[in-house]
Amino acid sequence: MDERGYDGLQAVVFLAGIYEGVLPFVSKVFGWEPMLALPLRLPGPLWWIVAGAAVVVCVTLLELLDRGKKKARQ
Repeated sequence: MDERGYDGLQAVVFLAGIYEGVLPFVSKVFGWEPMLALPLRLPGPLWWIVAGAAVVVCVTLLELLDRGKKKARQ
């Protein structure tokens, strides 16, 4: 895969991490109700776990994609 492919995947993963991981926490503070933030549809403490896991998974994927992009440059 070339660098543009890695950049596209990184953009998708970043947006998913923001929308499914960070946005639920911010929306609870400000009282927003985003339409597609799926963790917010879960009850009680379960949405905290899912949103936190989404952040961790996205950060891990971004790191792996960055390593792959560096290998593709060489």
